[in-house]
Amino acid sequence: MPAVLPTDADSRPFVACIIDGRHIEMSPSTYIPVFSAEKQRIVHYSQSADLNAAKLAIESSWDAFKTYRRASVDERQRLLLKAADIFDDTISDAMQRQMTETSCSIEWAKMNAGSMSVICRELARVLPDPLMGNTRTLAGDQKSTVVREPVGPVLSIIPWNGALLLCVRAVATALAAGCTVLLKASELCPWTHQFVVETFLQAGFPAGSVNMIVSSRTAAAEVTEAIISHPSLRKIEFIGSAVVGKAIGAMAAKSLKPIIMELGDQSPVIVLEDADLDKAAQSCAQGAMLLHGQVCFSTERIIVLSSIKDRFCRLLSAAVGALPSAGFAVSNDFARKAKLAIDDAVSHGAKFLAGSGAMLGPASLSPSILTDVMPESALSKSEAFAPTAFVIAVENDEDAVAEANSREGGMSASIFTSNRDRGVRLAEELEFGMIQINQTTLAIEPSIKGPATCVKGSGWGSAGGRYGIENFIYYKAISFEEPR
Repeated sequence: MPAVLPTDADSRPFVACIIDGRHIEMSPSTYIPVFSAEKQRIVHYSQSADLNAAKLAIESSWDAFKTYRRASVDERQRLLLKAADIFDDTISDAMQRQMTETSCSIEWAKMNAGSMSVICRELARVLPDPLMGNTRTLAGDQKSTVVREPVGPVLSIIPWNGALLLCVRAVATALAAGCTVLLKASELCPWTHQFVVETFLQAGFPAGSVNMIVSSRTAAAEVTEAIISHPSLRKIEFIGSAVVGKAIGAMAAKSLKPIIMELGDQSPVIVLEDADLDKAAQSCAQGAMLLHGQVCFSTERIIVLSSIKDRFCRLLSAAVGALPSAGFAVSNDFARKAKLAIDDAVSHGAKFLAGSGAMLGPASLSPSILTDVMPESALSKSEAFAPTAFVIAVENDEDAVAEANSREGGMSASIFTSNRDRGVRLAEELEFGMIQINQTTLAIEPSIKGPATCVKGSGWGSAGGRYGIENFIYYKAISFEEPR
């Protein structure tokens, strides 16, 4: 797998779309620049698919599905384990691509890249169970068997922030179920997503089982709707913003196509008076600032009992002050939007507990923690996607739960307490798919031992291991009567 991109006639390095196991030829006039926020320059280009390429891609996925759906469980396991081995051998290439395109830290890239083989091996390990059918005897000579079938070609739309982890999870899970995948790669990290597609093909998954296209922002809606409306597409997985999720959900509804979504959140942390306050402060600081706050379950709201607010805030301020930086936004536009959200909160009366929210460059903000964030401010009402969080004081456990549940999202929440029973009791009242006790909201578990579930405005469906595979199968009941 080359670590250097091919170049066109004008010596421009570019990322090609992949259909039927081959790089497709497209006019250079379709190229999209890929901009590095850290380097403040274009690092390479990618092709932008048109409607014809989209049609070819979904037709290739359907043709491959007709054969691949019959691949045995043993064969799928073998291919997943082969992919895992290749991912381990090429981890430095994967990291370099993600850092080049998304300006993430080496620590974030290492975590993402390190999860790739773990995900594949976990899927291979659990694979037989979610695909097993059963037979039962009915009255007389009648019998019924229930088999589990792959739903068919899947459109996977994956974001740039967890470029390796989320892409491998989406593609590998659908392949494990017996589906084929049309990956709509992010225009912000096409080289990283291309790495994932090429690795699965190199491992031996058949041509057409994983196709990849990229589209410009101007063409995205038209291309996406053409794929969703195509009769050969059977399901959609979307990970991204709620705004785009609603648009894609509407497209899916028009064509009666099922969809699973993982959208944004304003993930809360509840800090109780019996918690290890120093650990809680460190966790909140890291959970809010990692990847410049550009994670769908970054810590955004810190809910603290009034009795410990002052003491905890001193520890939190120190923890944020000790951070070297929050890194870079993926683009200058993302940084400017984050800055506007913070400025809006301050204009409505918010105060800085730590940091200043100042621009440190065209694509980087100073980490900050706010207090007195008013309900009418944008920061209070919607996901910031910024290296910031705000503190809310409450009087008791019931108020803490009410505040945590008061927003549209329901992805991830955390509780800090030394009382396990109290923590579990509160967790049962929280309307979130993932709840951590004495851990950060960024509870990234590459081994996928439990489901990553979204509820409420954060989407629906579960990802991870057998829970993810179940998204891509359906139950088929076959009844028969023995001949007399």
